[in-house]
Amino acid sequence: MSDTTRMFVIRPHTPVRTVLLRIAVVLIGLFALYVLFEFGRYSAGYDRARVAEERRDHRRQVATLDAEIQNLHSQVAQLQTLQAGAAREHEQVALEIAELQAQIDRDRQDLAVYRGVVAPASAAGSSMQVQQLRIAPAGGAGAFVAHLTLMQGGKPDATVNGVVAVRVSGQLNGAASAVDAVGNTPRGSVSFKYYQAVDYHIALPAGFRPATVQVTLRDGRPNGITTTQSFPWSVDVQP
Repeated sequence: MSDTTRMFVIRPHTPVRTVLLRIAVVLIGLFALYVLFEFGRYSAGYDRARVAEERRDHRRQVATLDAEIQNLHSQVAQLQTLQAGAAREHEQVALEIAELQAQIDRDRQDLAVYRGVVAPASAAGSSMQVQQLRIAPAGGAGAFVAHLTLMQGGKPDATVNGVVAVRVSGQLNGAASAVDAVGNTPRGSVSFKYYQAVDYHIALPAGFRPATVQVTLRDGRPNGITTTQSFPWSVDVQP
């Protein structure tokens, strides 16, 4: 027979009723807290139904604003497309105007040729005259270009030779002054039959106020004469 002593451990057990009672107390406490919470909100003027309705109203307003934003984005895209199309149309119109202006200039030159063929010289004994003078900006401060169209006077039966000088008269610091233009031919010499287009570059100093342009024509013939034609200062408007 064994002498080993058997030992028994006695563990207390909580009755089921007690567990259920504790759970019930916790639930009742949570419920009481919720009731107190709702009572506090009610006492403070909180209305759950009204708040829910306000939330629905806010959602509808947000949806409306989103739709308006999308509509505005669409309108902006359309306006950008229209602006791009208008810019292209403006460029096309500017090109067409430039082409028409060039055609008008060519027609004027042709007309000047016909007039020079059938009309006598404006000055007796002069073999050439200025048919047209146009002044245009040259892209710099005080920089201009004088475009001259020279015509042969009388009957164009031979080549005309001569020298052309261009001078701009005006005022500088309240005093009379003049600026000589530089031609695109050596020493301003010209040689043509019927007509010739020449350019003279003008560089006006700061503060210079131009008034007139004098074009001096020196006939290259042995018995030729020198004439001067004066034109008012007028700059063509660029398109």
